[in-house]
Amino acid sequence: MRRTAEEAAETRRSILAAARNSFAERGYAATGTTELVQQLDLTRGALYHHFADKAELFAAVFTQVEEELNEAVSAAATAAAANGARAAILAGARACIEFMGGSEYRQIAVADAPSVLGLERWQEIDRSIGLQSMDLGLRALADDGDLGVPVTTALVVAMFGALTELGLAHARGDLSVAEATAGFATLLDRLGSIQ
Repeated sequence: MRRTAEEAAETRRSILAAARNSFAERGYAATGTTELVQQLDLTRGALYHHFADKAELFAAVFTQVEEELNEAVSAAATAAAANGARAAILAGARACIEFMGGSEYRQIAVADAPSVLGLERWQEIDRSIGLQSMDLGLRALADDGDLGVPVTTALVVAMFGALTELGLAHARGDLSVAEATAGFATLLDRLGSIQ
């Protein structure tokens, strides 16, 4: 009997959820596809119908985590937007740093993704999801007159890189959320004071 598209989508969601849980709790190396299919009462064929291999499954989980990070940033920025672009971008930055400090993000994105996906693919996925949000935030700052430099691709990449590094420093335990957010705020202050 052939499965409907809805059933196939549900199977894919179930595989992603189980894999995400295992990758977060046990790490990539300790997660076995045999255990996943047994847990879900699926065949290996069902798993490989949706994902070519464990690395592709991990990439899908990592992308899902990165999308949720971006959603958290956007929601925080939107909630603070009534207080101006600066409040919105700082709320988004704080949400980003907090999210990156979570145990799930640390294991999947910080500990495993660079080695499983390779640094280039890890950064490609991260940038493809987050750069647009940074661009929007900086353009809103410029529109409010709070940015003393033009919004260029280089500036967006630099600020995105700075925020990513601050979030990673928090994830490693090197900085608190408040310290990392203050660091980002200082960068915005300097950019706003340039004439």
